[in-house]
Order: sequence, then structure tokens, then C-alpha cells
Amino acid sequence: MLEADVASHLRKTQQRLNYMLREKVGEYKLTFRLLHILMRIERNPEANQNEIAKELKFTKGSMSGYVSRLMELGMLEKSASTKDQRCNRLVLTIYGKSILEDYEEEVHLRYKDIFIGFSPEELASFDASLTKINRNLEKLELEEGKS
Repeated sequence: MLEADVASHLRKTQQRLNYMLREKVGEYKLTFRLLHILMRIERNPEANQNEIAKELKFTKGSMSGYVSRLMELGMLEKSASTKDQRCNRLVLTIYGKSILEDYEEEVHLRYKDIFIGFSPEELASFDASLTKINRNLEKLELEEGKS
């Protein structure tokens, strides 16, 4: 069945890309989860530890462990919150910011590499196809959520 073949190719592509990026993340002594936490903190610099934990659906205890690890690695520090003096907000260190910049650069290079040989028209068509797939998945999720 053609649909199954296409889905299999998408899965293999995602697995290969994840493997390549996991190696890069490992160079920083991070996991994808820790990297994701750094990205969330960068996007929401005023958030405190509890807000980030809630947003990522982590327990306070697990978030505390992740924050400790990131602080040990020198990527994160705590600072008094301007919103609530009882809470600390999480702040990326210069090193933490450089890790995110390096990772983003690696991602962009990998994306360029995997699309070598594609014309702009082919990329646009592929993007449109993936957009359709994602819309179909969203519809399925909504339908399954109703039942």
C-alpha cells in the first residue's frame, strides 16, 4: 500500500534526523529533554521554575532535578523574579545561550543538507503535502478526543 510506504519513509527520515541531532546534543552532555527546557526558558524569560514545569507537564520534583543538572553544567542560573519575590526565574547563562545558538546552527545546516538537489518548486510542493498530512492528523486528534 502506497500510504504505508510513504509513512514508513517519513518515519525513517525522522529517525535519521533525530539520530544526527542526538549526537550533537550529546556533545553538550544534554538530552533532548534538557535542551527543550533551555529552549522554553529562552522563549519565556520571565517564567519561574513552577511555570515552566506546568507548561512542560513535569512534576515539580522532576523539574527541580532538571534545573539542578542544567545549573551543574553551567547553562542556567536562578535570579529573583520581578513578578514575585518568593519565586526565582530561570536565566540562561552566556554558555547556555551559546549552546542554543550552536544547536540552531546545526539544525539549519542539517536541513540544508537533507534538501540538496530539491528545486524551490519541489520544496514548496513537499511542504504543501506535509501541511495536508498535518491537517489530517489534527482532524484525527480532534475526532479521537471527542470520543
